[in-house]
Amino acid sequence: MTSNVELQGISKRFGETLANDHVDFDLRAGEIHALLGENGAGKTTLMNILYGLYQPDEGEILVNGAPVTIRSPADAIRQGIGMVHQHFMLIPPLTVVENVVLGLPSAKGVFLDPEGASKRIREISTQYGLAVDPSARVMHLSVGAEQRVEILKALYRNVRILILDEPTAVLTPGEVKELFQVFRSLAESGCSIIFITHKLSEVMELAHRTTVMRRGKRIATMDTSSTTDHELAAMMIGEDHKLTSKAARRKSKPGDAVLRLDDLWVRTDRATDAL
Repeated sequence: MTSNVELQGISKRFGETLANDHVDFDLRAGEIHALLGENGAGKTTLMNILYGLYQPDEGEILVNGAPVTIRSPADAIRQGIGMVHQHFMLIPPLTVVENVVLGLPSAKGVFLDPEGASKRIREISTQYGLAVDPSARVMHLSVGAEQRVEILKALYRNVRILILDEPTAVLTPGEVKELFQVFRSLAESGCSIIFITHKLSEVMELAHRTTVMRRGKRIATMDTSSTTDHELAAMMIGEDHKLTSKAARRKSKPGDAVLRLDDLWVRTDRATDAL
């Protein structure tokens, strides 16, 4: 597979904080690529740059081998890049179809074409397993369904590169399983997926390749099948922050008591009266 997106030497500073330090990243067509790291590693900043929410201080972005300037999400969408944020950007009182087409030109001019839009949404839903009722109001949907609407919004705009920021953070185990199947379906159709995460089990289950970031730097990119969760964890935390081994914990012995409670009692009637 050839790369369809490359970030070369990306740096971004916020005041005294260097959030991204000359980061290289590439994404191949039809792959699921995990961007892995602890909180504050610079993962979301890097993807916000790719999506046009931030501008890099240094470096460049290439799409299909050609340098591009992405100054806004609208620019990103024109390049076929969409992003689903950890906190959804939907308008609860509106229906699914109204949220999906919001801001887009209509075949009927300034008037919404709900029938045509609903038909297209159902086609996309069926193709990728994104079950959702176009006429439902977002305020009545589950969190998992809201996320499917966000994905539909991107696919409706014909994006081929989809970024998801911590997509499983608010999902139930069943919803996570459904989402992973959507990812696989998208990748099989030629879409490319970047999912930002710190969960090693998800990376090992889903990702074709993994890029590890730490303290704003890219530590490594590797085929996920050629590594282990232990190796990824070591890269995430660094050699100077190794976790205490189980063997070391077993050798530890408790010391003297530092807190003791003797003859503790509570008058529940007075405690209740005080509330």
